[in-house]
Amino acid sequence: MTDEIAAKSPGLIYRLLSLLLFPFWYLHGLRHGSKYSMPDYWTLRLGKTNDSSDQHPVWVHASSVGEVQAVTPLVESLFERDEAILFTCFTATGLRTIEQNFSDRVDRRIIPVDFYRTCRRFFQAHNLKLGLIMETELWPEMLYQARLHNVPLVLINARVSQKTIGANKFLRQLAANTLGNFAQILTRSDNDKTLLLKLGADQERIRIIGNLKTPQVDDAPKPRLVERDYILLASSHPGEERLFIESRPSGFDSTLLVIAPRHPRRSEKLQHEFSQLGLNYAVRSKAQNPVESTEVYLADTLGEMKSLMSHARLVVMGGSFNQVGGHNLLEPASLGCAIITGPSDNNIRADIKMLDDGVIQVGDMAQCWRRINELLTDGDRAQSLGAAARNRLTQQPDMVSKYMEEIETWL
Repeated sequence: MTDEIAAKSPGLIYRLLSLLLFPFWYLHGLRHGSKYSMPDYWTLRLGKTNDSSDQHPVWVHASSVGEVQAVTPLVESLFERDEAILFTCFTATGLRTIEQNFSDRVDRRIIPVDFYRTCRRFFQAHNLKLGLIMETELWPEMLYQARLHNVPLVLINARVSQKTIGANKFLRQLAANTLGNFAQILTRSDNDKTLLLKLGADQERIRIIGNLKTPQVDDAPKPRLVERDYILLASSHPGEERLFIESRPSGFDSTLLVIAPRHPRRSEKLQHEFSQLGLNYAVRSKAQNPVESTEVYLADTLGEMKSLMSHARLVVMGGSFNQVGGHNLLEPASLGCAIITGPSDNNIRADIKMLDDGVIQVGDMAQCWRRINELLTDGDRAQSLGAAARNRLTQQPDMVSKYMEEIETWL
């Protein structure tokens, strides 16, 4: 397949803004590198490289840990075709995940700052065959330079948030122009396609494939991190933890609540909040184990969510009791968890539809606790809910193969 679309420039205003924002990116790079013990993070953001290679790799880009993990099976399929891979991400934790997953099998980088000189340098240094961009990584200058250097671009597992749709005219137009640099947009659902069209994407380039994050049923044993029985609030956002705790009925005072925030860096603020609420709590990053009197266990670490989900009596998914739009329900479903999610569902409507009777959606936190009470009172109901979620997943097609069918036309 050939890519004949014209490169869509980010425009003079964006380039002036990127120049003005350069000091901000510099400070962010220094702080981020310091926080995650990666002192060369900012140097990597400048796109500098002394490497030279005759390879013609496929460029894969994913923002951070979750996206890197989701696209990893697709990268493995590219290896089966003997493709060389240049894998970029935005965060230090994402880069470490790439290293853990692939060691030296891929050339791994931090994506350059979205600035004319750094992006141009990146494409001058790498003779790329194809660019596969995961989900919502719409960097205007980066993708424009890709097209100027004749790199066809495919947006995979594409999605757009309601926040982007509701942005001001300048940002919406910038996003529309950036989408115009993609030769093909492979998205998850009808809802995602509708939002992409609202943003100005070309209907002829969009194909609905399904959710690349759809996991296989996971039967591998997971280590038990908490010896007591517990309810898990997973991927929570500011305000949800307090709402969850303060809505708890009196009969649940002795039930351990494990809270795994979406962003573990919020740990100190959450500890302060728990202290204000007069809670007896323990913190995983401090190697504190919950005892019989512990009310809340703060799981403020990375990479342990599956283990926490596997042994929970039920999982309440965060990001769904505020305006975030919900988080991935398919991971707990793959583990056979009983799942409850809240009313905010812009990001997960396709997941809810897929899981059908394998997930409970509630209208508010009070209703959430009523359903928790029902599930804990009737253990068979909780088990059947988790089994239904797993069964729904087993009926789904192999998403990696479906995405590869589309990508192979560009290889």
